[in-house]
Amino acid sequence: MPPRPKKSTTKDTKKNTHNKKKPQPAPRGAPTTSTTHQPDGTAIDLSTTIPLTLQQLLLNVFKAALLPNGQNYLKSDAQDAATNGEPQTHLDTKNLIQTIKAHLYNRDFDSAFTDAGEDLLRAYALRWSSSRALGYAGIFRALVRGLVSTGGDDGDEGTHVVCIGGGAGAEIVALAAAWRDWVDGAMSRGVVEGVARVKLDDVDGDDVAAPTPTFTATSTSTSTSTSTAQEEEVEKCNHPRLDITAVDIADWSSVVSRLSTAIQSPAVMGSKSSPAPLYGGRTCVDFQKLDVLSAEEKELRGLLRCEGGGDGDGDGKVKAGGTALVTLMFTLNELFSTSMAKATGLLLRLTDMLRPGTVLLVVDSPGSYSTLKLGKSGEGEGEGEGEVRERQYPMKFLLDHTLLSVAEGKWERVLSQDSRWWRRDAARLRYEVGEGAGLEDMRYQVHVYRRLEG
Repeated sequence: MPPRPKKSTTKDTKKNTHNKKKPQPAPRGAPTTSTTHQPDGTAIDLSTTIPLTLQQLLLNVFKAALLPNGQNYLKSDAQDAATNGEPQTHLDTKNLIQTIKAHLYNRDFDSAFTDAGEDLLRAYALRWSSSRALGYAGIFRALVRGLVSTGGDDGDEGTHVVCIGGGAGAEIVALAAAWRDWVDGAMSRGVVEGVARVKLDDVDGDDVAAPTPTFTATSTSTSTSTSTAQEEEVEKCNHPRLDITAVDIADWSSVVSRLSTAIQSPAVMGSKSSPAPLYGGRTCVDFQKLDVLSAEEKELRGLLRCEGGGDGDGDGKVKAGGTALVTLMFTLNELFSTSMAKATGLLLRLTDMLRPGTVLLVVDSPGSYSTLKLGKSGEGEGEGEGEVRERQYPMKFLLDHTLLSVAEGKWERVLSQDSRWWRRDAARLRYEVGEGAGLEDMRYQVHVYRRLEG
């Protein structure tokens, strides 16, 4: 969802400060420490993020995917240019971003997104989605390591993530980076364990070969007998399948297609420690243009991969769905602002459809409020007749009330923080994509819930 225009505020910070030590700002790239321990001992640590080289690869994905003069790995672009006999044109990011900002300032979201052309949407993703993806990657990293299942034992069942309001691509690229980081970590642990076994065998004088590590980035054996099929099987096991469904009211299909291709392209510029592709495993990225507030039951079940399709199971209950994570990133407050009744209804419908263990992640602007119209006051009393009473509620309150009170016993709140900063490493990250499209830090609130049995 689009960023809200910033409101200027003035606070008196000069009073009672003579004997107080001023807090030191956190260093760039090092968010405030926050570790939440679950009853099973699992930790959700938001204080760390993906490695810097992986952050740079993430940014290179945006640059290569969305700039016409980026690396020529999109076959469709090359084919179109050859067919039409026209060179790729330059994306005027400066003017496009100014146009978007004007639309957002006027809260003209139709012009900014719904009715926008592809160039405008690509400029938005270059400017805003890239920064958000950097911040999201650290959040997803914590969830992947602490909460979210990364696939089944049969090798075919992957992890399905639904990103509501995720058409601009930030969630898609961030998820790929978080999964990559998880795989890299698993590979490193496997290699270290294998080396340790070899050393122990050498000391003991044992001629028995050390067992092969479960995760290996590259083979260290001098044998050349390993077949291509075996190598592919090892690679398959090393990279759990990741399926992402992004749903949005605007048509972001072209942007999603470009980013999906770039995520899996080895032609994107990487580094020795973080080579491309961003995620080399089996990945399926799907985009669906849909207004979730007005979606029919069958459409929502399809998004969440619920069993039984749209016809139910004959007893009025919805069968367990196949989605491991649902995200609402800078989206839920906009849904509440559009219609509090429909947004509440959506959360309750998701509650009924999602299987136990599914994680719901909500990230939004700190201090987000939604206005509830309480109806008309003063009817039949003369003066004031017909006036609409309004009351503002914090988004966090509405979220907790819906999931923990109305849907009591069906969700547990795993993590809740009202305000956090993610700060980029401005000195070392490189992102030259045009004037006006620089990176920025992200301040946000975050809430994580897990679906319970019942």
